[in-house]
Amino acid sequence: MDITQFQYFKVIAETGSLTKAAETLHISQPAMSAMLKKFEEELNVELFDRSPNRIYLNQTGEIALVHVNNILRNVEQMKTDLLNSAQQNLTLRIAFCDPGVRWFSVPRFSVVYPEIQIKDELYEGTDAAKFLTERVYDLIVTPEKIQSHGIESQPFLPDQVFLSIPTESKLAGLESVSLKDIPKQPLLYPQIGGYFLAQIEKLIVQNKLPITLVKNEYNITQHLIRTTNFLATISTLSRDLRNDGTHRTLIPMSDPELNVMYYVSFLKAGKEKVKKFLLWAKKVEVT
Repeated sequence: MDITQFQYFKVIAETGSLTKAAETLHISQPAMSAMLKKFEEELNVELFDRSPNRIYLNQTGEIALVHVNNILRNVEQMKTDLLNSAQQNLTLRIAFCDPGVRWFSVPRFSVVYPEIQIKDELYEGTDAAKFLTERVYDLIVTPEKIQSHGIESQPFLPDQVFLSIPTESKLAGLESVSLKDIPKQPLLYPQIGGYFLAQIEKLIVQNKLPITLVKNEYNITQHLIRTTNFLATISTLSRDLRNDGTHRTLIPMSDPELNVMYYVSFLKAGKEKVKKFLLWAKKVEVT
């Protein structure tokens, strides 16, 4: 007894004719008759009352049809559930602590594994372990390891902030520069949030630095970088997404807070789902 027998029986019951059922299912009438005979023999009952031109469900057949409909509905629901599960396994929910590492990672990973859909968000806060445990995210990229039972953290990518300086600036000849060494002036930064912006704001407040952060939408900040002599910052991982023009040079920043090793963290119990990202993370290189 198999699903095909159930499906054929249902069509015979609905059409009331072996001929019409055979036409509907694109099989021969003898094959349909043989299937029905075998089905009744396996159940050890007769399901239809026969007349010369039509067959009718008898009482036993009516009961059988109720069960067959339930079985076929359950089969379809099983298919739907399995498909949803398979599609869910092909989706990774990833939170990134900074736009730079987010912009660097998502397109590169998608090129290697186009069959996996990435749902990515910018994450700021201290609830990373909770979000992983509650399966809000499959992966979280943070500037430090997550110390929590059941969570594993692996080194991912290094990143560093550079100061974007007009070539005629007195700072342009330096091999490196600290935020504390910058004289009073505006510092452009796109209004995008993230780890590095939080660190720069923290350093300015803690050290009472005479720097004014000028935060605008990303495209406005890009325009100001190309058309003004204001200072700006950029990180290693976000350099290929920005064109500062030929009138600027990039100087590495020496502040420890502006140099970071990102970690990718995940539930140990969910490692199988994220294994392709982890494999890619071990091989990816910053150029």
